[in-house]
Amino acid sequence: MDGWLTSAEAAARLGVKRATLYSYVSRGLLQRVVDSDGRSSRFDPEEVDRLRSRSGRRREDEIGVLVSTGITQVADGDLRVRGRDLIGLAAETRFEDAVDWVWGAEPDTEWSTSDEAEELSRQIQGLLPDSAPMMDRLRVAVSIASATDPLRNDLSTSSVRAAGRRLLYLMVHSLSLVSEAREGDLAERLWSRLAPGRSNPRQRAVLNRALVLLLDHGLASSTLGVRVAASVRADPYSAVTAGLGILGGRLHGAASGPVHRIFQEAAANCDPAGALGEAQRRTGYTPGFGHAVYRQRDPRCSALMEAVAGAWASHEHLPKVLTVQSLASERTAAPATVDFPLGTMTFLAGMRPEAGEAVFAIARTAGWIAHALEEYDEDPVRFRFRAHYIGD
Repeated sequence: MDGWLTSAEAAARLGVKRATLYSYVSRGLLQRVVDSDGRSSRFDPEEVDRLRSRSGRRREDEIGVLVSTGITQVADGDLRVRGRDLIGLAAETRFEDAVDWVWGAEPDTEWSTSDEAEELSRQIQGLLPDSAPMMDRLRVAVSIASATDPLRNDLSTSSVRAAGRRLLYLMVHSLSLVSEAREGDLAERLWSRLAPGRSNPRQRAVLNRALVLLLDHGLASSTLGVRVAASVRADPYSAVTAGLGILGGRLHGAASGPVHRIFQEAAANCDPAGALGEAQRRTGYTPGFGHAVYRQRDPRCSALMEAVAGAWASHEHLPKVLTVQSLASERTAAPATVDFPLGTMTFLAGMRPEAGEAVFAIARTAGWIAHALEEYDEDPVRFRFRAHYIGD
C-alpha cells in the first residue's frame, strides 16, 4: 500500500469532493482498497490518474461505465482485438476467420448456409415490401432466427457460437438481391445484396475489409446494451436485438448515410463545397468527422479509405469525394472517422445510402456475440444504474 492515495488525496488529485469520489467507486469507475485500519480507503494513484485523464475529456453530463474485457483494446491511434492489430487483420483475413478469432474459436471451415436459413430468408423477403429498410429486414431476421431456434437458451460457448454463425448468415440472406447471386464467403454473398451492376474482386474485397474493421470497438453504446442484456441471461438473439435497437441512432451505426448523401449532392450539382456546406447546415455537424475516442486519428478510417480509393481509382466521382474530404479536413478540427470511407464505399459502389448501416450492423453483430459470451461468464445482474431523483 506504500504510495497509494488516501481518499482526501485521491479527491484532491481528481479535483472533486469526497462524495463524488465515492460515486465513482459505486459506478465502477474507480476501485478502492480498505486500509490496514479496516476503516479508511486507499486508491491506486495510476488508476486515479487514468480516470483524471478520461474525465478531462468527458462532458459534465456523461455517464461513464468501466467494464473489464479481453476482447478489444481501443486507444487513440491503436486498435487491437485479442491482442492482434485489427488494421492488419482486416487487410489479410476473411470476415469469418476474423469472427472466429474474436470469438476465441478455432478457424472453422463449416461457415456454410443451410437449407433452413435459405428457406427462412425467402420467408422474410416475402413478408416485407420491396421498400422495407434494410435495418428492418435485419431486425426481422433476428426475431425469426430466435423464434425458430428451440435451443436458444443454451448459453454454453459452443451453442452461442453456433447461434451466432446461423444468425449472421440469416441476416445477410434476409436482404434482397440487387445483382447476380454470389456463393462463397459472407462478404461475397452480402455484396450481391447491396451493390448493383458489375464489380471486380478488388472492390468486393473492400467490403470484407470494412466488415472486419467494424467487427468490434470496445464498449460502444450498442455493445453496452448487449452486455446488459447478457448480464440478465438473455439469449444471444435477444442480446443482439438490444444492440440493434441502439445501433439505429443516427449518431451510431447510421452515421455513414449522411456522408453518402453529401457525395450524391456533390455529383448531381458538381459542387462538392456546396454539398458539404448544406450537410453541415442540415445536421449541425460535419458528417464523417469527430469521434468520442479518437482525438488525433481513427486508424480504421485511413485503412478503409486507402482500400476504397485504390479499388475505385478510375471512378468518375472519386475526385469529388477527395475534394469533400480535403475541404472538411481543412475546416474541421476533429479527425475523419471510419464512417467517411464507409459512406464513400457505398456511394462509389452504387449502393443505397442505408447500405453502410447494414454493413455496420452485420459486422457488429459478430462483436456483440463475443461480448455476450464474455458476459455470460460474469456474475449475473451486475449492472445496476442508480437514479438521482430531481423531480417534485
